[in-house]
Amino acid sequence: ARGSRWTPPGHRPRGPGPGQRPSPARADDQVKLRGFRIEPGEIEGALRRSPRVHDTVVTVRGGGTGPDGRFGGRLVAYVVPVEGTTGELPVPELRDHLAGLLPPHMVPSAFVPLEHLPLTPNGKTDRGALPEPGPAHTAAGPRTAPRTDTERRIARIWADVLGVADVGAHDNFFHLGGDSILSMQVVSRLRRDGLHLATRDLFTHQTVAELATVVTGAPQHSGEGPVSGDVPLTPIQEWFLTSPRASHVHFNQSLLLQLGTPLDDAALETALNALLDHHDALRMRFTEGEGGWRQFNPPPSDTDRDRLLHRHDLGGLTPAEADAAMEKAADELHTGFDLARGPLLRAALFTGDADRPAFLLLVAHHLVVDAVSWRILRDDLEAAYRQAVQGEPVALGERTTSFRDWARGLAAHVAAGALDDELPYWERVVDAEPLPAETPGGPETGLTDTLTVELDEADTEALLRAAPTAYRTRVNDVLLAALALALARWTGREEVRLDLEGHGREDVLDDVDLSRTVGWFTTVHPVALQVPEPADHGPARDWRTLVKSVRRQLRAVPGNGLGFGALRTFGPPEVRERLGRAAHGQLVFNYLGQWDARPENPGDGLVRAEHGSFGRHHDPRDSGSHPLEVVGAVQGGRLSFTWHHWPALHTTDTVRRVADDFAEALRHIAHHARDNR
Repeated sequence: ARGSRWTPPGHRPRGPGPGQRPSPARADDQVKLRGFRIEPGEIEGALRRSPRVHDTVVTVRGGGTGPDGRFGGRLVAYVVPVEGTTGELPVPELRDHLAGLLPPHMVPSAFVPLEHLPLTPNGKTDRGALPEPGPAHTAAGPRTAPRTDTERRIARIWADVLGVADVGAHDNFFHLGGDSILSMQVVSRLRRDGLHLATRDLFTHQTVAELATVVTGAPQHSGEGPVSGDVPLTPIQEWFLTSPRASHVHFNQSLLLQLGTPLDDAALETALNALLDHHDALRMRFTEGEGGWRQFNPPPSDTDRDRLLHRHDLGGLTPAEADAAMEKAADELHTGFDLARGPLLRAALFTGDADRPAFLLLVAHHLVVDAVSWRILRDDLEAAYRQAVQGEPVALGERTTSFRDWARGLAAHVAAGALDDELPYWERVVDAEPLPAETPGGPETGLTDTLTVELDEADTEALLRAAPTAYRTRVNDVLLAALALALARWTGREEVRLDLEGHGREDVLDDVDLSRTVGWFTTVHPVALQVPEPADHGPARDWRTLVKSVRRQLRAVPGNGLGFGALRTFGPPEVRERLGRAAHGQLVFNYLGQWDARPENPGDGLVRAEHGSFGRHHDPRDSGSHPLEVVGAVQGGRLSFTWHHWPALHTTDTVRRVADDFAEALRHIAHHARDNR
């Protein structure tokens, strides 16, 4: 429940910071594609070393790239075979040749045969005369292009969400780097495009062609208008509000957006108001009385709209002064929430001199948003702004299941005994031996320190795309296999217990659709993982067996862990007591997915770039729920994990050693996956 301690994607800003100017264009031959800096000349040199290649040129072709060139294109190799070659270009052979010389991100996705390279009058390669590659030129050999309108619409949205190009009809969503959070973003985008399905459909129909057979043109759920009324506290909300905290008021998430020009101020305000009206959770109120905490959802009101947007004119300030003013305003926004009055979403618009872009800071209390919610809000803000600029009424599509109805439904589900069969599993797991504390007599809370481990672009690419294919699994299983091994090496035991955070939007209730519902759905549940031979940490280890073993153990977790918190919150008193006695272990793990998989808007949209979180998100006296919190995501093309720890219980040297073992295991898996896909 601590996604707010990590700052996605702020630790590696996307584009210039608030007080920075954009970097000038590079003057050399490097290109940037999906976060990787690539020298086409190096690829050309490697190709020319093949006995099958006479000449070649490598370039980036296709779709509009963003300002940093990270998205929208693909590497294409134009190859002139050696004289006397007959038949088709030996694409698999060329691919294997390059794989032995270059990292995966430098292997072209398409190979186009040419009789000769087109030349300009002065004898240089005429890149403008190179033909566009077709589906039959993909690196894996012929690929089936999407054949129907539905398949083409699905493929387009996959490509946009995943940051890949040339999605074929039989490509697998998870082999392309998809994960459970991105699957919900796909469902939300498809819904806006008029294609309706349940999130679970993407897990049972994992290719474009298969998914096209189950989507419908009619909504599966006809959501009602804005809702109001009492709302049961969900498990994560109840845990947060009843746990000791320095401040329950100051515990937020945020997103800083660089805006395009020209900015229509009135349209922006209209779009923000539409978010508040459409997403009921943003209007929640929380009050504490004799009976404990109460949650209430009021209807939309002009009072909330008047409190939503705060404007700041930074004109005439130096860059340093403007940055300081933004930081001061951000901290005031973070500390200014009133849980009883609302609204629990606030926005600050920073404008100023013509040579400085405008910025919009969105801050929401964690009680009403999570990582998935931000993706929904970001999409809806852009859509609402476009409609408002064009003078159209803002319509954000049909509503999915409200947070109120979900909370009520989950409580009723538990009361009906629907999760009782999960109890033996959870009782066994909470009794597993916890991780050691180096100073068991230390404080339950204290000062928190952090350290970060990071993988390079090549290993990140291998884990996201090669590993799911090589091991027929999902990236979260790979990450947890490496983490479990590192923890087992630390403890010297073959079983380790840790807590996992999940997005919590599981398909457990009938007629419920949460793909476009904003709220705090996070789950936290314990797992106990068996790791044989923890001393074996070298490249020769059987990494496939380790990953498959962890995958099998994770699949045995009932309902992806949702039932643990639901039973502890809504179950009978004896169940709450049994599960509450050891509800939290020493370490919690949270993988937030790919924060930079979506392209930025280089055109006339509202948002030009995302700069991640901004300002002081939580009370500095608040040390968190677990002595060890491991939170990670992919940003800037790199996978990184931040380890939050209490030095009073675990020294920084110890945590660094375990974190390095974790990162090294991930590198070994990446190398093994590249060699065995």
